[in-house]
Amino acid sequence: MPSFVWDRKTDEAYAEPYEYGAQEQFSREAGKVLNYLREHYSKFNLTFARDDTSLEKAVWMLQVDGLEALTDSLLMTDEKKHRIATRLFRDAVETVDISAYFFMGGEETKVDLDKWHQNKVIPHRKFREFIKKHRGEEEANNLRSLYSNLSKYTHRTHEAISNSYSLGRGELLVYDNFRESRLLVLPHVISFCYAFIAALIKRFIDIAEKTKQIDNKAIDQIWKGALEKETIPRRFGPGRLLRGPLIEIS
Repeated sequence: MPSFVWDRKTDEAYAEPYEYGAQEQFSREAGKVLNYLREHYSKFNLTFARDDTSLEKAVWMLQVDGLEALTDSLLMTDEKKHRIATRLFRDAVETVDISAYFFMGGEETKVDLDKWHQNKVIPHRKFREFIKKHRGEEEANNLRSLYSNLSKYTHRTHEAISNSYSLGRGELLVYDNFRESRLLVLPHVISFCYAFIAALIKRFIDIAEKTKQIDNKAIDQIWKGALEKETIPRRFGPGRLLRGPLIEIS
């Protein structure tokens, strides 16, 4: 049985952050999943020429980039460098979504695929508009909400930056990273990061399968090789909220 963090809601993870054993188990498992995925994608090294402008090359390169963003975000969270980790979340979503846009669109997105190969920016908005056209308004709105919330970390809104501060005497702000030990880093944001990385890894695997970068058999082997046999039990039950999340993300 795997760490329960794989299915943990981000708001609950933020509110009850003291599941250190389960988070460490998740980090081990997630690291193995990401390493297995990197090994799988590495099989396509020496496959595509420099001047190749194919769909296959674009999808592979974009998903490798998204995979590296997830790998780096896990590493940064392990080191309690949550400012860098949260910035990488949008990267992981954006690059993988553009790969799905190219793959799903076929001839409809061929012009944008050519532009991408010509070093032009293909904004995430293109994918959202595509989803709205083919999957409906609700799914497009969910995607827009996700992207908008992640952009707050990229553009460093007040609430996003507030993750780095606690309150000292007289309710005055104390920055969490002026000392090497990182003892002042609030556990809430680290717990939140682990839960969000779990969701992003599962999302990546789902899109990778739908874009035919990996098949179901290989996915089953990855999960079987990565997940531990015993689940570390919860120390605290749900329902005892300590503080709400600074930025709500569904």
